[in-house]
Amino acid sequence: MKSINKRQFIILCTAPILCISMLLLIPLLTNKIGKTRGYIGGFWIYWLVFCLPVSLYSCNGLSGLKGVYSQRSNIKTSERIIWYLIAFMPCIATFFIVFKNFVPIAGFQVLVIALAYALINGTIEELFWRGIFNKVFNNNIFLAYIYPTIFFGTWHIALYFAKGMVYQGGFVSLVGGAFFMGLLWGWVAYKTKSIKIVTVAHIITNFFAFTGMIFENWFI
Repeated sequence: MKSINKRQFIILCTAPILCISMLLLIPLLTNKIGKTRGYIGGFWIYWLVFCLPVSLYSCNGLSGLKGVYSQRSNIKTSERIIWYLIAFMPCIATFFIVFKNFVPIAGFQVLVIALAYALINGTIEELFWRGIFNKVFNNNIFLAYIYPTIFFGTWHIALYFAKGMVYQGGFVSLVGGAFFMGLLWGWVAYKTKSIKIVTVAHIITNFFAFTGMIFENWFI
């Protein structure tokens, strides 16, 4: 393995620091200022203190973001389409397990909040956990795929310990699902060298899942 430069070192260090920080902050915030404000506040810290700044740093600012989304591998088109279709598997699962049960009762306000949350979270998470690691570490399968996948799943443990929050399926569904989706979307991104489709799949999956979570925790 080639030596790690400063930029790569900072990106690698961010992942465990993020997980530890969130594991401390999410329970603290939800305990001190309530589960709704604490939960949302924790996500804003996650997005604006860790994911976005490090993503922008890694690609030399906004102008460099184009490079993250323009990456593309040389695999055959037919193979690429197969991987893209596979990326939508979690969408199907969350639709039937969560969304179809809650959409008749959730109401318009819940759906709007869930969509906004999903758009922000899905875009930022794919940029950081898949896009940046793939761009910076390119064809190093451990650092581009396995390493960020481990910490993507791990950071969701903090959400489980948010005081007062209830998740359908509990720990296994929340954290296990995050690990599974990280493995799936991470592999698709690694094979295709593109995060465009996995970002769309992530947003849709989040929208379906957040609809149930938001309704159960903030509207009942």
